[in-house]
Amino acid sequence: MPSIRDHGASGFPGLGFGVGLRAPHYRDFLEHRPAVDWLEIHTENYFDPGGWDAHVLERLRRDYPISLHGVGLGIGSARGFSERHLQRLREAVNRIEPALISEHLCWNAVHDRRLNDLLPLPLTQEALALVCRRVDRIQELLGRPILLENGSAYLRYRDDAMSEAEFLDSVAARTGCGVLLDINNLFVNQCNHQEDALAALRAIAPHSVGEMHLAGHLATPDAVIDHHGDRVAEPVWALYEDALRRFGPVSTLIEWDTDIPALEVLLSEVQQARKIANRAQQSVDAVSLENVQSIFSDALFDAQSAPRAFPLFKGDAQLAEQRLSLYRGNLSSRWEKTLAAAYPVLQALAGTDFFSGLAREYGKAYPSESGDLNHFGAHFSVFLQHCPHAAPYPYFSDIAMLEWAHHRAHYVAHRVPLAASDIAQLTPEQLGHAQFSLHPACRLIASEWAIGELWQAHQQGNENTFPEQIDHPDYSLVVRPRWKAAVLPLTRGAYVALSALQQRQPLGSALDAALEVDPEFDFGFHLQQWLQHAVLVGIDLARKPD
Repeated sequence: MPSIRDHGASGFPGLGFGVGLRAPHYRDFLEHRPAVDWLEIHTENYFDPGGWDAHVLERLRRDYPISLHGVGLGIGSARGFSERHLQRLREAVNRIEPALISEHLCWNAVHDRRLNDLLPLPLTQEALALVCRRVDRIQELLGRPILLENGSAYLRYRDDAMSEAEFLDSVAARTGCGVLLDINNLFVNQCNHQEDALAALRAIAPHSVGEMHLAGHLATPDAVIDHHGDRVAEPVWALYEDALRRFGPVSTLIEWDTDIPALEVLLSEVQQARKIANRAQQSVDAVSLENVQSIFSDALFDAQSAPRAFPLFKGDAQLAEQRLSLYRGNLSSRWEKTLAAAYPVLQALAGTDFFSGLAREYGKAYPSESGDLNHFGAHFSVFLQHCPHAAPYPYFSDIAMLEWAHHRAHYVAHRVPLAASDIAQLTPEQLGHAQFSLHPACRLIASEWAIGELWQAHQQGNENTFPEQIDHPDYSLVVRPRWKAAVLPLTRGAYVALSALQQRQPLGSALDAALEVDPEFDFGFHLQQWLQHAVLVGIDLARKPD
């Protein structure tokens, strides 16, 4: 018999990838020694030391590690547990010298009535205490630890006090046994009872799992049946990859017990398991500093990605999940506080809870690009345009545009504004051809919604009222007269004139454009207003045309 491979973190030997040894494949194994790493047998089929089955096993165990997988002990039977069955198990262990020994978490007897099935156990404290006593007894008799397998259940008990995964994890912690994690059974129970298979993975300590099973199932109108008669389904493969990332490369078995196909079919399933395990191992092995931080980051942005991060941390996965959530909460809170500082009017309009939700979604869609959080909300207006939750409030995007301009105006470098005397010294001809520079803090905002009125209504000292008519054109200018930014309402004519000046058009052209949209446009009044609010900071006397 070859030497056992490296032991995994569980302390159980890592055998690689195996298949169940079934009678239709005896000849294939005897004559060709197919390339599998190990073989599993149902213990009870080899209790008797003689006969063809025993002869085949005796020959094959020289070349393949063997796992004994019991289906008849009924560890959880309150009355009817068979000491004779246990003694026969010990005899088989001594004779076969298996690399692994496993049993099911189930019951199968009441007094002397044998039910010969893997019946679901109530997941109660009483059952937990019984199973722990039984496992202790079995391991003491065998002189070695066993693996206990989770089952597929078509019924759950009303009095269950814990999940099956929590039950198994407790048994492993108390007795030192390992867990045989049947991935297909996790999926079957998820379908039948709406149990969370990923949560089950997280409930079991990483070092406890010493083996995994993969098998096919059958969906019926009444339930999903764990029939071991088909290829492994895609969702089960995906769950297997998640399990590998959490528990590492433990021994993996392809189970096929009904409608047994040609051995080549099982070998192709083994190859698929190898491929997935290699991919998962590569992702675990490639734990460079960059990858560690990338996995951590993904877990903060998406809780569904968190299981990939758990193996990175010391301690129990449940504790890792709880503490990752603290970091995730810090990130969300930072997003919300930062956006609330830049968008106080929008927060008031949306309400605290709704705004918090928008902040979380924005942070995921537009992660911070700078260590300076004062730049974090730059894309909020664009985000709100496309956010389905904000669709009932189409003016939110324009409010955000106005508030962001107001927010950023605080950080613009100081410029000395023009004074009335700077303009008074120009001749009318020079003034008409002059190009004016606007203060870099200035931002012109045009909207089809009354966002300027909304903003003004939410400033200190004003009554917080909603405009009577929200859907009408609005023109505003963000200014910073000294050190404090403000929002200046504009007429359409003033907006057009300032837009022309911002595009470096001469003042004469800007005034013509303003008068075209507003024949009553009063340049003197608006010039005085612009000078008062430090809108103009430079004059370039454009060259006169020839």
